[in-house]
Amino acid sequence: MNDTHAATISLIERQFLQLVPASRFQFALPSSATSAEIKYDAVCDLEVQQEVYSRVLEPAEGRGIAPAYIVAIVKAMVAVIENAGEEVDGDVFMLMINLLRHPTPPVPPPGPVTYKFLDTSITITETRNLISGYGTTGFRTWEASLALGEYIISQHLLPSTSPDRALDLSSKRVLELGAGTGFASILCAKLGSRLAVATDGFEEVVLRMRGILESNQVEELVETRVYKWGNSSGIETGSVLEKESREEEYVYNEPVDLILGADITFDAEGCNLLVSSFDQLERQNPSVQILISATIRNEETIAAFETYLAEKNFAFTVIPANPHPKWFFYDAVPEIRIYSLYRATK
Repeated sequence: MNDTHAATISLIERQFLQLVPASRFQFALPSSATSAEIKYDAVCDLEVQQEVYSRVLEPAEGRGIAPAYIVAIVKAMVAVIENAGEEVDGDVFMLMINLLRHPTPPVPPPGPVTYKFLDTSITITETRNLISGYGTTGFRTWEASLALGEYIISQHLLPSTSPDRALDLSSKRVLELGAGTGFASILCAKLGSRLAVATDGFEEVVLRMRGILESNQVEELVETRVYKWGNSSGIETGSVLEKESREEEYVYNEPVDLILGADITFDAEGCNLLVSSFDQLERQNPSVQILISATIRNEETIAAFETYLAEKNFAFTVIPANPHPKWFFYDAVPEIRIYSLYRATK
């Protein structure tokens, strides 16, 4: 098996484990798509098909992946091979036939989604078709989180002497706001941060997050908190519940070197409270770095976010999300921006 075949199998496996929809699934390496006609030689190879079957497709149900998703990908793969006029591996074809014989629920249940990167991975049980709504956004990892993760990994891989290296996780204390599944905190832990604290405004989400940390074996490196941005009751900004307590409220005053957030700017009122928390945390930690990954769904809302930043004397630079990510698979439409925040004046 040559390098192109091995890389194609890896591409298919990483997309499959991340539950990339069949409509966006790639069966050819990006380098194979430089011409108008995509070349599917590798996936049409019977040895490659058999490896995809034995390594990815056949064990999928045992890993908890929904049959509806498996059959959608197998059908797409078979269509690519047949359209190229090539032979479909017998095991792949029979898997498709057997799956089609059994009815599948119209809405797939929550299932494991695995994000492979470098020599490690993160696995999270998610509801992939979830529509963003009050109290529900923590049950899947959103595109802005993946774009932020892609940026963090790209920075991690730069030499320490590189002038382009703006982020160093080694020995850093990380605070993630609106963590949801805890994806960014887990990623930082696996890349060498000293400690990550994953916070969310909903206790149900935080309790679920703890199980995710344990399953990824980072519970000693990532802590959890219920963290409320701002405070409408008059208590100081940053009301928090300790992870071991449900009663005592206090101001978040633990030292932090890096603040992360992804897809947490979708509501103008929430943006006001969020920036108030930035203000307090930066005053307590003047050298803190703040990186916020935002999906631009509504220009008015993001304009409000930028206005609140200016009111609190924050400036920012925008880091465009990588339109051709190497590790994770996500849509760059709507636009995703990564905001690097800093005080305009001290």
